[in-house]
Amino acid sequence: MLPLLLSLVLHQLSFGQTGSGRINGLIKDLQNRTLPGATIILLNQSDTRSKQTRIAGVDGTFSFKNLSNSTYSLKISNIGYQSYRISSLVIDESHQQVTLPVIILQPSAGQTLKEVVITSKKPLIEQKIDRTVVNVDAMISAASSNALDVLAKSPGVMVGSNDDITLNGKNNVLVLIDDRPTYMSGQSLAAYLRSLPGGMLDKLELISNPPARYDANGNAIINIVLKKNQAAGFNGAVNLGYNQGVYARSNDALNVNYRTPKFNLFSNMGYSHDQNFSDQTFSRYFLNNDGSSNKTILQNSRSAYQSDGWNGRIGMDYFASPKTTFGIMLTGNTRPKADLLNYTTTQYNNTMQLDSVGRGYTSGKYESQNYGVSLNMQHQFDQAGRVLSINLDQLNYHTGSDQLSPADVYLPNGSLFSDQQRVFTFPSDIHIYAGKADYTLPLVGKAEFSAGLKSSYVNTDNQSNWFNQQGNSLVTDYGKSDHFHYNENINSTYVNLKKNWKRWAVQGGLRLENTNAQGHQFSNPATPESAFNKHYTSLFPSLFLLHKLDSTGDNTLVLSFSRRIKRPSYTQLNPFLFFQDQYSYNGGNTNLVPSFTQYVELKYSYKQYFGLTASYGGGNNGLGTLTQANGNIFITSPYNFIDSRLFGIIPYLSLSPANWWTTNLNAVILFQSIKGSASGVDLNQRVNTHEIETTNQFQLNKNWSAELDGFFPGSQTYGQSKNSSIYNISAGIQKRILHGQGTIRLNANDLFNTLTLHNQTLGIDGISAFNTRSSDTRYVGLSLTYRFGKAANALKKNDNSSAEEEKNRAN
Repeated sequence: MLPLLLSLVLHQLSFGQTGSGRINGLIKDLQNRTLPGATIILLNQSDTRSKQTRIAGVDGTFSFKNLSNSTYSLKISNIGYQSYRISSLVIDESHQQVTLPVIILQPSAGQTLKEVVITSKKPLIEQKIDRTVVNVDAMISAASSNALDVLAKSPGVMVGSNDDITLNGKNNVLVLIDDRPTYMSGQSLAAYLRSLPGGMLDKLELISNPPARYDANGNAIINIVLKKNQAAGFNGAVNLGYNQGVYARSNDALNVNYRTPKFNLFSNMGYSHDQNFSDQTFSRYFLNNDGSSNKTILQNSRSAYQSDGWNGRIGMDYFASPKTTFGIMLTGNTRPKADLLNYTTTQYNNTMQLDSVGRGYTSGKYESQNYGVSLNMQHQFDQAGRVLSINLDQLNYHTGSDQLSPADVYLPNGSLFSDQQRVFTFPSDIHIYAGKADYTLPLVGKAEFSAGLKSSYVNTDNQSNWFNQQGNSLVTDYGKSDHFHYNENINSTYVNLKKNWKRWAVQGGLRLENTNAQGHQFSNPATPESAFNKHYTSLFPSLFLLHKLDSTGDNTLVLSFSRRIKRPSYTQLNPFLFFQDQYSYNGGNTNLVPSFTQYVELKYSYKQYFGLTASYGGGNNGLGTLTQANGNIFITSPYNFIDSRLFGIIPYLSLSPANWWTTNLNAVILFQSIKGSASGVDLNQRVNTHEIETTNQFQLNKNWSAELDGFFPGSQTYGQSKNSSIYNISAGIQKRILHGQGTIRLNANDLFNTLTLHNQTLGIDGISAFNTRSSDTRYVGLSLTYRFGKAANALKKNDNSSAEEEKNRAN
């Protein structure tokens, strides 16, 4: 998308030329560092009076556009370097674009220049044609936070009570790390993101309507880009972050790289110590057909956990030639965790007389190890820009837990009625293999064709073992134990074509995906064996149309369309019922089928200052969870039953009321229609929701800056869940130290302790259900960042992984 983005944003200067030819180049020094500020003079050899001049950008690049057919020469000069000349550059009907090899300038003999460091401050939020970019280093609170906290403070992103992530009101968000899938979803994804220190993050790319090169799964995409410095020599940064609320937490990161003209070696390492608690109340009122009280169940619980997460990756890019690069990257993550849940449940009869009291706890120990290897190759065939890239990925995920969960029930007089001693184990293994190839072919007339192939194979093995303790022995409860195996193969291909004109640009793509899945539930003495097979093929078109409303390109309109798919997650297809507490179970559904949605967006923008997006989306037979009552027990399972329509208005505003003050305001206003019926539950909702986010940054002086953030979501209703309105105010201040190489930051989150969630479960006949939850959201954070080496003007390279959706469905 970058070539399209540049060609759309930069206004075209004719300089008296009437053709469509183009000459591009990149200038570096002997240490492979880019050289900004070099002067480039272009001469038409058939008309020596025709001369154009360019200054190389901060990334060392330059470009001459709208050139007529002729033969040209270049002269390149820079203070402290020898001049460089190139002649006989031909622009004709067969060669409308010339991309030069990297130009290396030699230092002038006997002349030594002092190092000049060029620094610039990235804005917190950048609005691109097809995405919103959040530069994490510009967020003061990020250095002491984790990746999930950073996401929650990004425009249009909401992290729900069950750790589900939405973007601009769209659920089923595909989360990528450096264009690679996380292969996790729900609470497993949230746990991973909590273990990823904010100091490892470079930027977030929020893509509301993805193009065809991305996997079709996910109504929207969030790509988390990790730091990767490619400046010559040895460079890096260390970040130490500490938070203190009720509990202490830390998020620490080390980022290093070493680059020579032949290779670039890079690594990120992170450590996260996470602790939190959750105080919850559950109130369930059971009614008779006439509306009178039948019984009431009230539960109070407190859970607390402690987790230590280690993240690491190490990789190398080998520059085999100026046109060919090979890369390898190893990744690893481990997240041991321990938790304890204590609960008390009181049950009352129809006259609110005490019927029984239940007390119990669940003590758990968990392990999680993820590791993988990625290989990549990129080859540029010629100066015209024909490029082939190949990526191979192999990933392994292992999780396991051991839980002890005794439960006692007492009569109103205090005597013991029943007791249970239960032990649960949940081992799980996932193996993923994926490969993809992408080819890009520039065409004449500012056009480009691209195509790609991808194939992925996923194997999952999940067990749920329930044991009842009898004396000193553990006896397997086969009726509550399960072993489920799932295989999935997805083969896909896509084509994409884009073309630019002076005031118009268009991009169209078509993706085809073929899915083959097999599920197998193994038998035991209480559960019969069962299996299923699913095969389906689907097409996913996408379209982007851009129009510049003026000759400078300051005012633009972008119309986009895409068709997306939501596949059931691997465990959603497992039909077994999993114990949550004595009154709650979760289960899967082998009858689930994928659901499809279509989205249309029309976006107006004025430079970086103002934008307004109108969106429409919807689909039928969508996946949703239903909660049903079986006596006193609530059972939650997924079904295909939701017909939804979503209308959205999404404005943003970026202003500088003073030269020391920048404010960003983002809002999401949604009008949603939800209809559906399954298993005796009927939904027919028309709801209006909104959320408003604001970030204010203050440059107090050369070294001091501050930040004040506000997050104001309204009440949220979707399906059977209705959440009350909450808000969050946070603030931070930072100071540059050690001659600009270091930064110290102090921040405070949830200043007024307002993030207490109130929820109501709707649509269960004869039952009213409510719950509240509060956790350790108010805290003070302190962080120290130190940068070392010569990282000025570094370029960043982000490889596209061969896996762009499978991880997000691993839970």
